[in-house]
Amino acid sequence: MPQVKPHIAAMSPYSPPWTGLDRSAYLRLDLNENSLDPPEHVIRALKSCLDRKGIQMYPEYFRFLPKLAAYAQVGENQIILSNGSDQAIEIILRAFLGPGDTMLMAEPGFPIFNQVAGVIGAKVHGVPYDKKLHFPCEAFLDAITADTNLVVVINPDNPTGSSLSLSRIRDILEKAGDIPVIADEAYFEYTGVTALALLSSYPNLIITRTFSKAFAMAGLRLGYAIASPELIAEFHKIRGPFDINSCAVTAAGAQLDDPHAWKAYVVEIMQKAKPFLENFFTEKGVKYYPGAAHFMLVQPENRDEAVAFLKEQGILVRPMTAPLIRRTFRMNAGTLEQTKKFADAYQKYLNR
Repeated sequence: MPQVKPHIAAMSPYSPPWTGLDRSAYLRLDLNENSLDPPEHVIRALKSCLDRKGIQMYPEYFRFLPKLAAYAQVGENQIILSNGSDQAIEIILRAFLGPGDTMLMAEPGFPIFNQVAGVIGAKVHGVPYDKKLHFPCEAFLDAITADTNLVVVINPDNPTGSSLSLSRIRDILEKAGDIPVIADEAYFEYTGVTALALLSSYPNLIITRTFSKAFAMAGLRLGYAIASPELIAEFHKIRGPFDINSCAVTAAGAQLDDPHAWKAYVVEIMQKAKPFLENFFTEKGVKYYPGAAHFMLVQPENRDEAVAFLKEQGILVRPMTAPLIRRTFRMNAGTLEQTKKFADAYQKYLNR
């Protein structure tokens, strides 16, 4: 039997929860997805892509890139597409890290960063969030040293929901100097907060985003990174020329051409459903951490019992495993109707 590298053998695979479960049979509040089906105009665009028999050819991106650049308010030479933002993260880490190098991030954070760093053989210097799940600003700045090869800022963080102000991100960029800094903005559409304005002043800044969340395209796997043209040119040396499929760019183009549906969804989530959820937990005396985006951490008296009860009621939420938050589950708000359905189920749990 061939032997993989020792540092790979020592790793554990990233295994999504509910593996093997038909999640379509449940109200899915567990993976921060858009809880609605894609709008009809996106479905029509995908059908048109199939009807014109385009999928037998390698994908082309020249029609889509101008739309994305206009949406992101940057030049086309400042963007690289990726197979989900996971691939964007992998490309950036592979560009700047080698065996024994050090990546700095606050923890707990998005697990893909740790996984890719582990595959590369790099070390992760994790600065823990405080007990209130606030970003550890001063400790994080102190941790940036000459031995740091890459800095990661997840804003807002997944899973804690904690966020940073732009002034704090600027402090990190200043301290980092020539050290590259990733600002992961997977939930930009929900918060409206971006470090984009800092890009022209800090060539070490790299922003990653995704179409998996607000755009209802998690299954199509499309993300992108924004950086200086010089860095984007280097990243293209790592990404394959056809890594992003034609259906993904077709659907994303349709979403950008007609953004009404996903924007209306975001407004409902952030202005109606999430406030309803926060009020519900407050009134019932349930401890929770609201976070900046459309998801939150909830801490019942018995986490596993609550998660199992909700599953029996046809609702999935995600139990957390990191030591600091292992008594919590993470859930995203759905539409107001879906969120009320969750509240009804959770009330049954409280009344049991």
